[in-house]
Amino acid sequence: MQIRTKRRIIALLFAVIGVAGTYFFSSSWELLIVGISIVGCIVFLLLSFFTPSLANRIDRMEGREFEEWLVELFEGAGYRVELTPASRDFGADLLIEDAQGYRIAIQAKRYGGPVGLEAVQQVAAAVPFYDMDEGWVVTNSTYTDAACRLAEPNRVRLIDREELLEFAREIGFR
Repeated sequence: MQIRTKRRIIALLFAVIGVAGTYFFSSSWELLIVGISIVGCIVFLLLSFFTPSLANRIDRMEGREFEEWLVELFEGAGYRVELTPASRDFGADLLIEDAQGYRIAIQAKRYGGPVGLEAVQQVAAAVPFYDMDEGWVVTNSTYTDAACRLAEPNRVRLIDREELLEFAREIGFR
């Protein structure tokens, strides 16, 4: 469950407690309970609105943290996901499989600038090594022209920042 949703649920609980307390307790407790519920609602709603956006949270992640977040993302989308070792991964950070058995090797790149052709080369090598059907490079950034040119003939799908964020929102990540 996303952090924002959790905070809103907690704020709602404070409100329910305040209303229930007002109903069940004497008038001497009424002001205290209503005050607590109002303050609780305000605090949690403010925290909810000031939580950094998904894009900002992704941009602050370390490389391995980004890979682990992608595991959550693809599992949330219904894929079976395997996270490869942090080193000596032979060009794939994640191995995913859909319900029909279609297997995809993913090279994850959490970068500040455009992703180059090395990422495409890595995942292109990982596809036959892991006996996968396809390779993807997933980034929080964009791709260089060289990466785009190399991806097409190697049947490597490039998922950039906008497509990644759109996919995450579609399955409920905020």
